[in-house]
Amino acid sequence: MSSFTNVPMLIQQMQQAIRQKRYTLALDTIRELEKLNVSRKQILWHKALLESKVGNLHVALAYLKELDSDELHAIKLQQTIVDNWDTYTQIIAKYNDAVSEIQLGFGEKALHIIDHAMELAGKLPIPIELYRMKTVLLARYESDPLSRYTAGLPMYALDDPTIKRVVAAEPPRPDIPRPIPKPKVKRKLKKEAAVLLASIATVLLVFVVWLVANLMAQPETATESPTTAPVKKPAITETASKKDEPVKEVVATTKEETKLEFVSDEAARTYYNEGYKQFMKEDFPAAVVYLEYAMRTEESDYFTDDASYFLASSYLREQKYEDVVKIAKAFRKEKDVNYKESPYREGIRLQASRALWQLGKETQAISILDELINKSDEDWVTYEARAMKKFVVDGESSSEDEEETG
Repeated sequence: MSSFTNVPMLIQQMQQAIRQKRYTLALDTIRELEKLNVSRKQILWHKALLESKVGNLHVALAYLKELDSDELHAIKLQQTIVDNWDTYTQIIAKYNDAVSEIQLGFGEKALHIIDHAMELAGKLPIPIELYRMKTVLLARYESDPLSRYTAGLPMYALDDPTIKRVVAAEPPRPDIPRPIPKPKVKRKLKKEAAVLLASIATVLLVFVVWLVANLMAQPETATESPTTAPVKKPAITETASKKDEPVKEVVATTKEETKLEFVSDEAARTYYNEGYKQFMKEDFPAAVVYLEYAMRTEESDYFTDDASYFLASSYLREQKYEDVVKIAKAFRKEKDVNYKESPYREGIRLQASRALWQLGKETQAISILDELINKSDEDWVTYEARAMKKFVVDGESSSEDEEETG
């Protein structure tokens, strides 16, 4: 009974994964279906199709030969594999060369070979093994955060357990204790503005001191009538003339500027690495703490757009929807090239639409979703935006129907 009830659910799960181009998850589902009473022919066909999607053409071809089908889709897939077989064998040869270099201890050279192999692939799906090897090598030899590399990976690579494990295990550089949240501070004023304000403060202070000195120098006026008691005639005496002492110049000193709590680029990057690690572990409160610190650089750096995106995602998980909208707006207003050319530029808009919908601002949310759906290049953002709009619109229409029925 359990197998009967599981089969439709697993088939639906597999179809959904294929639509989302999450072929690695679909393969996992196929393996589960294989354990149940499912047609062997269907299992072989889907295995061949999915293995070809993740770049394992030799595995796909083996399944097609075992299937031995005369159906058009199977023949077409087999012909496509055969037509690209020479290119595929060159890619595999490069992969084997990279393995040899790693065994000899030349990891950086292996990384260059892998890059060349990926260029050879052209429009062919890049084998998942190449993505795995490159991820491991980047984590070992490159100082840049892995998230910048993984942001451009296809979904079937992002779902790979090895890649997930490597990204989640990326250590912060250098190791630091977990920071204690502190109140946010405003950014420093620009140098010219600070000098101008200091000059104005000095002039005002000198004027106030001069005014007080003049008031104190004036004679006091009697408030009561003088008495009429007789006064003796004073004796005439010579008095020494007093020398006029120069008035001491008062030098105004500006108050010491409050030191703003910014972090160095190196520290911010360390906070980002740790925040991303916590995000991958789904410890979103900890991720928020680290990523907020990562944003405290005086100037944007190559990883600050990454930090903004994952901070918005963490806020979303923590149901801090106003913060999501705020950080998404700030992201779009940034004029730095790291933000303008960021791979997260559209992804953070998707996060903003989700937050707006949760805040009851459906019109604004749908406007953003339409913008993402109609963009020229389709990717995972397009798919997610389309799915979310359908959910929002269907949800609204169903609620209206219920009201009319009531």
